[in-house]
Amino acid sequence: MNKAFSQLNLKVSLTPKVDNLVFRLHYKYTYRIFMASVILSTIYDVVGDKIKCMVDNYGDVVSSYCFIMGTFTVQRHHSPSADPNLVAYPGVGPANVDDEIITHGYYQWVPFVLFGTGVLFFVPHWLWKAWEGGVLKTIIQDLSIRDYLKNDLANYMARSSRFEALSKYILHQMDNHRLWAYKFVFCEVLNLVVVVLVMLATDSFLGGEFMTYGISVFEVLNQEPEDRTDPMTYVFPRWAKCTFRLFGPSGGVQVKDAMCLIATNIINEKIYLFLWVWLVFLMSVTSVWLLYRLATIVIAPVRFYVLKSKGYKASDSTIKQLLRQFRFSEWFLLCHLGKNMETSVFSEFLDHLVSELGSSTDTLPLGKYVTKDSKA
Repeated sequence: MNKAFSQLNLKVSLTPKVDNLVFRLHYKYTYRIFMASVILSTIYDVVGDKIKCMVDNYGDVVSSYCFIMGTFTVQRHHSPSADPNLVAYPGVGPANVDDEIITHGYYQWVPFVLFGTGVLFFVPHWLWKAWEGGVLKTIIQDLSIRDYLKNDLANYMARSSRFEALSKYILHQMDNHRLWAYKFVFCEVLNLVVVVLVMLATDSFLGGEFMTYGISVFEVLNQEPEDRTDPMTYVFPRWAKCTFRLFGPSGGVQVKDAMCLIATNIINEKIYLFLWVWLVFLMSVTSVWLLYRLATIVIAPVRFYVLKSKGYKASDSTIKQLLRQFRFSEWFLLCHLGKNMETSVFSEFLDHLVSELGSSTDTLPLGKYVTKDSKA
């Protein structure tokens, strides 16, 4: 075995694909979307004020105070039937003692929450990279598409020795990596768990409004502005009120009822609408993919067609013989090899693996790769 592997020179620059598109949707695309959202949510730090409050002679102080302590809107003033003589903007109007008050203090935490939840999408990828440990990179080596398809014929002429080394590894060493495939499946499940946790955490962060946020926005698109409650201005008010108390010239407490323009919410409302659409899409795609993954684990014909699609030049009997004697972990490794090898090369390797399987069953550990029929 050592002699066989000595023929394969490790190429440090080789980076074969050890995951799939659905996996990359999480740690590559979703992570980048959240990091871009962090930048967008802080854009007003550069181009303007996040919040601006209208109070005579105390504008800057009140603006800073209201940004730190939070603003509020009145629930009944969000209704389309609210008296226009009492309501300046949706949610902004006089409050009675028994009115329901909606406080808004989340906007100062938006960049931090977006960053923290975005990092969560990288955790399954980080775990898989640590557990995978470069196994595929080590064993595929010069048989990958990148290294195999060169201008010279060196790799092509030497393919038999590489086929032999790789075949012996699969037949004799896969017991050491039996959990390799199931760790990947665990990370795929963890991807879905992360999506659900992020949606629940975001919903809690926005006061229970995120789960239905996108649906509510799309429902009111065709309604007249005067007949609807805009969910974007309800969840992310552009105008809100803030109560500021200070001591007057006579030493008594004066109460200032300020109106505040929350400019940063103009961007926040659109960020979270896009995130809602993306997360729903991501959760749906991941759920369907996990159903497919479950099918590959429990339904043998599914494994046959998947492997056949990657090595379609190999005969059906070759694929069937491999699946009769291989477990899910070996099938999973073969699929990853097929993903990173040229189709004709991979098909030829499958034929070689079957021939090696037939001539090496007497040396396999514990007979795990030998079926009852072959023993007979």
